[in-house]
Amino acid sequence: MRIHSLYWGLLVIFFCWSCQPQDKSYPLVEIPDVGMDFYQSNLAEVENLVKSDPDNPDVYYKKAIYLEALGQTEQALSAVKQAINLDPSPDYLTKEAELLEATGDYETALTRVSRAQILGGDYPDLWHLMAKLNHLQGNNETALAEVNQALQKYPQGLSYYCTKGKIEWALNDTVSAINSFSKSLSQQETSYESLKYLAMIYRATGDHQSAFHYLNQNLSHHPQQRDLLLQKGKLYMDVTQYDSALYLFHRLQRTDSTDSEALFQSAIAHYHKRWFDSTLFYTQSVLELDDRNLQAMLTEARVYDRRTYYGTSIRKYQEILDIDSTYQPAVEELAKLKGKIAYLQKIKQTREANSQIEIISPTNRPQEIR
Repeated sequence: MRIHSLYWGLLVIFFCWSCQPQDKSYPLVEIPDVGMDFYQSNLAEVENLVKSDPDNPDVYYKKAIYLEALGQTEQALSAVKQAINLDPSPDYLTKEAELLEATGDYETALTRVSRAQILGGDYPDLWHLMAKLNHLQGNNETALAEVNQALQKYPQGLSYYCTKGKIEWALNDTVSAINSFSKSLSQQETSYESLKYLAMIYRATGDHQSAFHYLNQNLSHHPQQRDLLLQKGKLYMDVTQYDSALYLFHRLQRTDSTDSEALFQSAIAHYHKRWFDSTLFYTQSVLELDDRNLQAMLTEARVYDRRTYYGTSIRKYQEILDIDSTYQPAVEELAKLKGKIAYLQKIKQTREANSQIEIISPTNRPQEIR
């Protein structure tokens, strides 16, 4: 009972705060993180408020916040739309845009947040949200201007630098991206993503030592995170430490036998070690999960080529092109294989022709009689 009273007290404090005029120069304060029980137990209280005051848009807005916290995104969208129908305020429209972003509907989300801006929304979180959405839509120049606007309004918003880093990386500005991600490392909500991107950038630029540094730093806080373990396995592959890579890939498979990426990377590691039977085992495992996985099919074709099973290899390449006739690796490798086969056949024909030529051996001259 005392715990429930505490939670209810927190809820009342938040309701009272949200009814006060807010300084839009700074990001909105978040609801205290008191756990799922808090949101679940108080959602019923909000439902009662909806029944008692159905024309109050703020009640629907708060309902949307609790539903969002409980992972019920579609229901949260429905609630915030009811709030907007009663009062299309920038706060409600921004929340709808955030929820639409979570569903992957970036285009509609952009229209909502743009409408919020037209109606007077001019605070940092709104500009940051617009930047994220435009980045997701591929409008990176626009996104960069928007995230800079957010930082201009709120220079202390270090978490914004994570989004800025993603935009700069998409614009191939590696130095600026590294600088931005480094600035956001101190923020708990963005440190995971920033470390992950720093490792990815340094791997892409060939600085494997720095990539391992940031990846291990991330793993020290998230030791079971599958994305990080997979990324580390690929790093091991880059530096030809195939046994270490296989250890990580097998570890991922033990916890999820349907992880097709871990299975495929295992196939590639075995291919590099020239363990072709194991390579085919893992490519088949991938194809059992997805029989149109072009990378796995390509690896199979390469194995049969290496084993001089040229007919089987050609058939595998052709199966790939039947699915996607523009898949460039298969187009190029099939042409090379056909050229190699033609060359080998020509050598064979030359040898056979030469074997039919009668070789005339010199005879000894008769000895002169003296």
